[in-house]
Amino acid sequence: MVQALRSKSISHLLEKPVIYRWSGRFAAQDAKWCHMERQLVDYELIVMEKGTLFIEDEWGQYEISEGEYILMAPTKLQKGTKPSKCRFYWMHFWLPEGMDGLEECFPKQGQLQHPERLYVLFKQLMDFDLRYMDPLGSGYFATTILCELQNQLQESDEETDKTAAKESLSARVDEYLVRHMAETISVGALAREFGYHEKYFSALFKRETGRSVKQYVDERKLDRAKYLLLNTDAWVAEIAEHLGFGEVQNFYHQFKKATNCTPSEYRELYRKKQDTHL
Repeated sequence: MVQALRSKSISHLLEKPVIYRWSGRFAAQDAKWCHMERQLVDYELIVMEKGTLFIEDEWGQYEISEGEYILMAPTKLQKGTKPSKCRFYWMHFWLPEGMDGLEECFPKQGQLQHPERLYVLFKQLMDFDLRYMDPLGSGYFATTILCELQNQLQESDEETDKTAAKESLSARVDEYLVRHMAETISVGALAREFGYHEKYFSALFKRETGRSVKQYVDERKLDRAKYLLLNTDAWVAEIAEHLGFGEVQNFYHQFKKATNCTPSEYRELYRKKQDTHL
């Protein structure tokens, strides 16, 4: 579960980007892998993609599972506590001179609402760093990842506050999308699913999320499409069918409108097969 957010915002804390060191996507070859033991000299953000990472530092032991993150501060001891076959994105960075209080911006560990967005940002950062070797630009990318992380946590906190007595509509829609992602989803179908009149459901959803139902559904489908483009070998037409876009040209049109490039161009731009290490 996500812990309650601290009061400080990272956007107010930063006058310049963090200092990027390196990043990567790590995949354990088998279930015998265990995180190395070392002194961690900088900050490390880990975002889990698959499995569970068992790790500790001088302040405690942690289990980070799929869709969760951990942000570890410099420490005298960082080591794995149990072997596991897992996969995760990682990023090391320093804070610019005069900046402190990062720990006040984030719970150390938590659940992400939309981990696919962070997976995509990590891919873009790794591609940018490999392509241009521009420390300042990579620092801005790294800072963008931290801002996305905090905004997701903030969004989660706000939803928790609003739905203490009742689960939010957007969360229920998310659960529905997981089961019906391959279908063409109409506002009317969603309203009937949750027992509302269509117009009332649309107004209620817009008040809760600030977006129309169609915008929200399209965003979720496009988030999933980006993930599939970067992490599978599926044909674009297969992804379009899997996500219920109907004609592949409709998928191309919506994707290009949202990203300013076609699905194939997006895959070519950001999908880089590269060896990475901790």
